[in-house]
Amino acid sequence: MANRTIQMPVFDLTGKTAIITGGTKGIGFGIAATFANFGANVIITARTASAVKEAAEDINKNYAAKGASCIGVPADSSKQADIDNVISEALKAFDEVNILVNNAGIAGKTAKVLTDECNEENFENVINTNLKGVFLFSRSIAKQFVAQGKGGKIINVASVGGLIGGPGVIAYGASKAGTISLTKTLANELGRDNITVVAFCPGYVVTPLNEDVFLDAEGNHTKIYDLSAKNTAVRRLGEIEEIAGPVTAFACDCFSYVTGTTIVLDGGQTIGR
Repeated sequence: MANRTIQMPVFDLTGKTAIITGGTKGIGFGIAATFANFGANVIITARTASAVKEAAEDINKNYAAKGASCIGVPADSSKQADIDNVISEALKAFDEVNILVNNAGIAGKTAKVLTDECNEENFENVINTNLKGVFLFSRSIAKQFVAQGKGGKIINVASVGGLIGGPGVIAYGASKAGTISLTKTLANELGRDNITVVAFCPGYVVTPLNEDVFLDAEGNHTKIYDLSAKNTAVRRLGEIEEIAGPVTAFACDCFSYVTGTTIVLDGGQTIGR
């Protein structure tokens, strides 16, 4: 058989529309901005209307030259009515949706299982946001993908916390392990409709939400940063761009044959040092 001409992979999201939950700050905002930089129209969600408005304005200001447009829709990803409204607003603005990034999540209280703080209320709050929300949004967007007839991509932001146990984070770890399992089932069921699903598991990443723990007022590493870095093979913590980049790559068409897998982005935290 003669060699055929190879179609080179293209890292481009021009003409695509993506919904990113929890997209106003940290990793979620990094993913939204990177998608926009590669030409995607973006819908970002969060529970706070002012935060959604500010983040959308920021993306439109900085990435409009790339041909992208961003709208913000306040939403609680654990509520079906809010999810339906997000998808409706996305269709009004951009006619179709091609990518969903389930990024919204909370850590909950840090509490060991035998303490009073590790209670049913905390467990339910974390599971509702981190796992129930992924289920509800994935199911709803999958129905939309099938109706459009063009397939689509679902990207779930899990965590190394779903792969390894740690003290005080039983609800968070359970929610992320559930997300990894849910990813596999979704991929199995939706593959026939050309819908691919993956889970990304970040390790330690410096974000605006935790930089006061990892960095001092002058921007130098704290003792907590140094201790955490020793748990990685590369002896440093990750940056937002190092999560947003791989997520963006998967969202592009060149990763259309990847589904049902877990991609670990942890600098070697889970391989042993």
